[in-house]
Amino acid sequence: MKNIDPTSLHKSNPLDTNAQFLALLDAAVDAMIVIDHLGSIEVFNHAAERMFGYQATEVIGENVRVLMPQPYQDAHDGYIEHFNHTRQARIIGIGREVKAQKRSGEIFPIELSVGEVKKSSHPQFVGIIRDISDRMKVQADLNESRERLAQFTRLSTMGEMAAGIAHEINQPLTAITSYSQACRNFIEQYQPKSDDPSLIKVKATLDKISAQTHRASEVISRLRNFVKKGQVIRTTVNLSSLIRNTLNLAEIDTRILEHGIKLKLSNDPRPMVNIDDIQIQQVLFNLINNAIDSLQGRPSAAIQISTHWVGEKNIEVSVKDFGVGISKEQEASLFLPFFTTKASGMGVGLSISQTIIEAHGGKLTYLKGEPSGSIFTFTLPATGAKTLPHIEK
Repeated sequence: MKNIDPTSLHKSNPLDTNAQFLALLDAAVDAMIVIDHLGSIEVFNHAAERMFGYQATEVIGENVRVLMPQPYQDAHDGYIEHFNHTRQARIIGIGREVKAQKRSGEIFPIELSVGEVKKSSHPQFVGIIRDISDRMKVQADLNESRERLAQFTRLSTMGEMAAGIAHEINQPLTAITSYSQACRNFIEQYQPKSDDPSLIKVKATLDKISAQTHRASEVISRLRNFVKKGQVIRTTVNLSSLIRNTLNLAEIDTRILEHGIKLKLSNDPRPMVNIDDIQIQQVLFNLINNAIDSLQGRPSAAIQISTHWVGEKNIEVSVKDFGVGISKEQEASLFLPFFTTKASGMGVGLSISQTIIEAHGGKLTYLKGEPSGSIFTFTLPATGAKTLPHIEK
């Protein structure tokens, strides 16, 4: 019987190795394309076929530019030529987000990583491509939600400012009415039967002043009632989902990224509440923004958002930070319109938030954090009683 060298069992046949390599490429989830030093496509795996809509046989031998829209088409050969002559990488070894083009002509966003194939029989480059259309759509949806929320906040701010201004203007209008009537009464008292044309004109003018100030007061009163008791469109929503969506919006705030601020959520996933979801999201977003402001200069700090049951039918949402906190003197004016502790603040955010929560049958309160910071909480009535114990996430 012929002896078999055991070491030969571990030696790979070059053909087997090539077949294994191609099998690995075809099993990959991401599109993988191998090109030569001129940009001609040599390998086009199954994921690339699904992504671009071409069969491998249609693109093998074609320049990889066929998969690119402008201006990438014109720039690509220059990148390869530059690397071949200088060995200085511009895109090789660096992941980047670019655009690609399908057979149908559709242009879509991709994440591209390019590497050089070492010890190959000829210069080759491998590109790993990931379709990031879904990720970009999620980001676009988040940005759109932030913009809608910011627009709603601006409108609410204008409404609250209008209510505050209306309150201030209503007092001098009342005074004007009183003074005009006093003047009218003074004339009647001392010149009750005078036919003097000048006095008649003065009395008529005073009557007009009184009527117009009363009319202005009515307009302002209606404006205040509209702002304070405007129609609210409520739907039954899952409070946990609403909070998570709000955190997704908050997490793309550049201040969070720059300062390494963490948003931590301890959440009961079950409560259902009947609310105007945009308004409650506005309240939570405003409280988180205030917490971020208080943490400036405190890197890697955290903001804790939590929910828990209060009794059997109410949910409490809490936003806690470990920032600079609020002084005892500031606490008394915290929820007053136009009061602010920030240099660039308008002082209407907490006042608006309090109005929204009270309109929903809840209450917004402040507590001093321990050892530092602030805790803002608001309550909302749940649509059903508590049935399960609180779960920490």
